[in-house]
Amino acid sequence: MAVTRWFRSGDRVIRIVESGGASRPVYVLVHGLGMAHEYWNGLADALERTGRVLALDLPGFGDSPTPDEPLSMPESGALVGELLAAEGVTRAVLVGHSYGAQVVTETAAQRPDLVGAVVLIGPTVNPRERTVAKQTLRFLQDISLTNPKVLAVGLKSYAEAGPGWYTANLRPMIEHRMERVLPRVAVPTLVVRAEHDAIVPRDWAREVARLLPAGRFIEVPGRGHETMVTAGAQVADLIARHARGEPVGQVVPEASDLSGRETHLPGRPALRDQTETAEADASGRGPLEGTAAGLGAPPLKAAWWWARDYAYAARRQLAAVGALGGQGSPRHWLRGNDALPEVVLLPGVYEHWTFLRPLGERLNRAGYRVRTVHGMGVNRAPIVETSDKLARALAKLPVPDAGRIVVGHSKGGLIGKHLLIRTGGDALGVLGVVAICTPFGGSSRARLLRDPSVRALLPTDATIVMLGEAASVNARIVSIFGTFDPHVPDGSALNGATNVRVPIAGHFRVLAAPETADAVLEGLELLAAAPARI
Repeated sequence: MAVTRWFRSGDRVIRIVESGGASRPVYVLVHGLGMAHEYWNGLADALERTGRVLALDLPGFGDSPTPDEPLSMPESGALVGELLAAEGVTRAVLVGHSYGAQVVTETAAQRPDLVGAVVLIGPTVNPRERTVAKQTLRFLQDISLTNPKVLAVGLKSYAEAGPGWYTANLRPMIEHRMERVLPRVAVPTLVVRAEHDAIVPRDWAREVARLLPAGRFIEVPGRGHETMVTAGAQVADLIARHARGEPVGQVVPEASDLSGRETHLPGRPALRDQTETAEADASGRGPLEGTAAGLGAPPLKAAWWWARDYAYAARRQLAAVGALGGQGSPRHWLRGNDALPEVVLLPGVYEHWTFLRPLGERLNRAGYRVRTVHGMGVNRAPIVETSDKLARALAKLPVPDAGRIVVGHSKGGLIGKHLLIRTGGDALGVLGVVAICTPFGGSSRARLLRDPSVRALLPTDATIVMLGEAASVNARIVSIFGTFDPHVPDGSALNGATNVRVPIAGHFRVLAAPETADAVLEGLELLAAAPARI
């Protein structure tokens, strides 16, 4: 028999509907936008056989009173954390659907001491569709796939919440950037998507799993966004298996059309291992689901991208001629917001710091103080030697209150990683590294040149091997790369790091793309918000 009680924090009240007899595990079910605890009923009945179930009505939904203002996602996550602490729950299994997936992600990131596992069912919001209009369209598309049972439960819940409260909570849902929070969720997390989910595209659900340090993905065929309503027993089985740490790929369905397809994603593997290939257009701008290094691109298209890449590199090299004569970086780059970390720019091999001038200007306009490293020439010295020189140079400067973040292109990213390994970053205030088109596993193309400074980037080079084996700092790295990289055919995705693919082809021209600058800015925010040791 279910027991109802209330949790209150100020004017924020959550209704708790508890069922099940066993004390462990404790499943905490958090509903989607406009919904309430009732639509978990079938799933909750199945979970009761294996543990204790707490189905929640968030503030303003179901029978919970409406607070004065809608909560932001971090506030909702914190409130659920307060509830867990008040209930004396530790190692909770948080299960969130849609909007609720965003809430439980925040809870798991904020209160890791209270969470043992997480299940995200149909997680929103796809970053490519972060508008009210697009989400409304997706919602209407999904309604056409639902059955009468789902429609009845949904209409009842939406009527209880009211259109005003639903609309007020839509904006915090859309504005929330779940992709920034996911890398901070350390517990095992299962991402569940239904095959016909019109709200959550497959590539976004897979990306959610990739961004999680211990994420895995499974798709349930034949269902829509509300799969836990239409296939409650099967989804409950997935949740219980995940809570026990068991494989979930072999789903035992009650209906013959239900079977699971699972992809394990330990430590965020290279994106090309799990992503369906899609070609970019002739401009080199393509969908984010293109392959990590452009493998499989038609030869003529690859040649076109390659030519454009080298044309951009030639222009940047010509722009560097004046700087090689002694011109320093712009003085205004050292002015900015003291609350933001200082940025240290590191170019790649055969690149002067001016190669990164467009990116430096964009970061400075965003309020970041930007430093360049002088005395590197065109960065041909060994990685370890350059890292040591950089450490000595930074040691002579006062550590900014907000710390420092290295932004490196290609070899510059390797130097930044070595700096983290060498010093831990603490004494120098280095919070992490944002690396662009960096060959973390080396580049097989390096063998085409006899220059030792290039051949030092071969996958078999001792320094490259050492950097690859040193995975302890990878969580403090954001790796950004395009859809096609002629210099790094092996890919720039790094296990354990936050991997971001931008829809631009090339090794050099990626640096000038607005999408890259946006990704770098988000990477800086992510590293600045994380603890010094992630």
